[in-house]
Amino acid sequence: MDLIKEAYIAHIRRSDKCKQTVIEHNDGVARLAKRSGAMYGLENLAFFSGRYHDIGKNTMSYYNYINDAADGKPVVRGSVLHSIYGACFADCLAKDTDLCSRLAAEMIRVSIMSHHGLRNSLTKDGVSAFLKAAERISDSYKQVASIVYETYGERVILEEFAKACAEARNIQDEINKFQPKRNGLGSAHIYLALYVRLLTSILIDADCTDTACFEDNVKIPEQMSAKELTAIWCRYRVNCETEIQKMLREKAASPLDCYRIEISEACDKFDGNSCGIFRLVVPCGAGKTISALRYALQTAERYIKRRIFYIAPYNSILEQNADEIARCIGDDNAVLRHHSNMVFEQDDGEKEKKYKLLTENWSQSPVIATSAVQFLNTLFASKISDVRRMQALGNAIIIVDEIQALPIKVLKLFNVAMNFLSSFCNASILLCSATQPLLDELDEYRICPPRDIIQDADRYSEAFRRVKIVDFIRENGFSSVEAAEFIFRLAQKVKSMLAIVNTKAAARRIAERILKLSRGSSEYKVFHLSTNMCPAHRSAVIKEMRRYLSDEKSSKKIICVSTTLIEAGVDLSFEHVVRSLTGLDSIVQSAGRCNRNRETVCGTLSVIYINDEKIGKLGHIKEAQEITREILYHIHMNADRYPGGALSKAAMDEFYSKYYHSLQREMAFPLKDDPEHTIIDLLTNNPVGRERKQTSGGILLKQAFREAGEAFEVIDNTGKYSVIVEYNDDACKHIRILLSSHFIFEQKKQLRYLQQYTVQLPAHTIEKIGAGIVQENEIGVIILSKDFYDKDYGIDDEPKS
Repeated sequence: MDLIKEAYIAHIRRSDKCKQTVIEHNDGVARLAKRSGAMYGLENLAFFSGRYHDIGKNTMSYYNYINDAADGKPVVRGSVLHSIYGACFADCLAKDTDLCSRLAAEMIRVSIMSHHGLRNSLTKDGVSAFLKAAERISDSYKQVASIVYETYGERVILEEFAKACAEARNIQDEINKFQPKRNGLGSAHIYLALYVRLLTSILIDADCTDTACFEDNVKIPEQMSAKELTAIWCRYRVNCETEIQKMLREKAASPLDCYRIEISEACDKFDGNSCGIFRLVVPCGAGKTISALRYALQTAERYIKRRIFYIAPYNSILEQNADEIARCIGDDNAVLRHHSNMVFEQDDGEKEKKYKLLTENWSQSPVIATSAVQFLNTLFASKISDVRRMQALGNAIIIVDEIQALPIKVLKLFNVAMNFLSSFCNASILLCSATQPLLDELDEYRICPPRDIIQDADRYSEAFRRVKIVDFIRENGFSSVEAAEFIFRLAQKVKSMLAIVNTKAAARRIAERILKLSRGSSEYKVFHLSTNMCPAHRSAVIKEMRRYLSDEKSSKKIICVSTTLIEAGVDLSFEHVVRSLTGLDSIVQSAGRCNRNRETVCGTLSVIYINDEKIGKLGHIKEAQEITREILYHIHMNADRYPGGALSKAAMDEFYSKYYHSLQREMAFPLKDDPEHTIIDLLTNNPVGRERKQTSGGILLKQAFREAGEAFEVIDNTGKYSVIVEYNDDACKHIRILLSSHFIFEQKKQLRYLQQYTVQLPAHTIEKIGAGIVQENEIGVIILSKDFYDKDYGIDDEPKS
């Protein structure tokens, strides 16, 4: 039977079986997509994608499928093709002789085909995802197209497509004017790829929003007006100024506080225009978070920005600074914290539901504090939830903290994304670090030259220089035992000592040896930190250590042996730091844990080489060690060349210059299964796909979007497993709830809560532990017996006796 066009159904509401027609849904999505696309110069491409994205639901097969699903009959989700119809509709409108017409059609067809899951334009194997899918609907397409023409009329459709073509031409012109290749900023193809991803993001968000509002029977949310935005930023700025004045009244300003105020005031007064890339280069302990926030608030108010993002590399830094931001603006509810370790109490169901809604598209919160992993996934990963969030990044202020902590493999992709957001999406990017990497001096795919907020950074470096770096590197190095003895000897002369090493094994060996050397003396309190300890355990240790360090009356000498997790962003201060040889950037970050508040005239950081650390699986640390060793030798031989020694800008610039030069290819994100090619290759002209091309006809967009997204992984967890540990009574209680639950929602809720008791372990460690591991295949979780978890060191290979 044939239906009239008004009878085809897009959705059926679960609560009352009310039906939303395909026309209603497509038009609603088109309006939303146009509204979101306007700020990016994509309103017509977005409108066209929205209006025709679900025309494939104008078929009897989909009509029967959705009615069967609503009646509770068994159906296979996604078994009825519908996305390909809208892609074909756009393709049929394109003229082969008009490149802009072809470009518009290809941008639209990729976005429509990807609105339920990212798709390739051309695969690595040379297959056109569109042409392959189009073959499957050749018989039914004409009927669908005739319904669409009957609904909207040929003249209207051609006018809409012509507007979309004009936008595609404008995009091409803007990229050409940007001259990325000539300016060393990368290939024009990758900027076009980001435009396609952005268009897809706009469509996905519009589709999800319209669908959710129909299902919940609520109105489409209104966008905040310029007046409302200005009022919010004004209020938060006033609150921030009030909080700063309160802090100044509560304690007498030290000389360092005066410099912190100067830096903060400079950020508050800096006018960097509406968009661009900026740098905040200040020493560790100079009040970077509040200074960056003041820049963000005054810029947001002046240029009516939509939101402020704060990006941090580690969840510990993120939580700490998100709390500080919330306190300063006087509104904890305004700061959305989005990272993998968010946990909720048992009775916080409504709060968790709200959190899920807010993190779906990042559009409902004025301030978002999120991890570097979440942020980079939004720009490059393949999950539909990641793609959806990209539309929220335009006309925003994006503070990227501890920029030096980004993995080498993502640097070129990061640079391109920051260039794209600042040059084409009206975003203001602020890169923050005490050790700014030379991202604007790469051979290619460099970042646009950033403007420095603080012009006289060297003056502040000198003022905050509260640590001297001493080179104790011996030619053959120390064994872990010798290193422990060296650290213990130094610890006897100071009140607090921190040793940072590169591996978990070395941290444990050294901590155990120091405990033996101290012979259980009450004079010493020895702490150990590593990622073999679950987050809750580490937090408890840091909290206890902070209590001891802040107790001026205590006579105990504090010794902490840690892996690099303590290196950046943890607000602890030690009189002396020993750092196992690593990159100079990490050594400087470690210096930030020494004499942080100038408790003594000058603290000391001693650099040693530990020869039995197995660093083969720690990325490019070997190269970083060799370059650092060379620079420290140069400083020893020619100190005048490095005013300020290893902490000087000259030393840091030399380190980054040599380090980056040695790792040019690694910065393009080599593919695990094909190291000769990179994600950059897949998102530009896809050379491997072009060589293997199996289809005739010209394809303008040759990017393997899906394969690039699936290959993108900020943290390599290959061969690692998440293991829940029975750390304490609370962990055991929630493990029992998890194992007794038969509902997926409850299981997910418990797994999220148990992340604070979860450790990542490689397969060989799990095999070694053997009987201590309980694998619950039904739920898919691995639980470690408490007999294999040590109260001081975390995961243990041997059971406790």
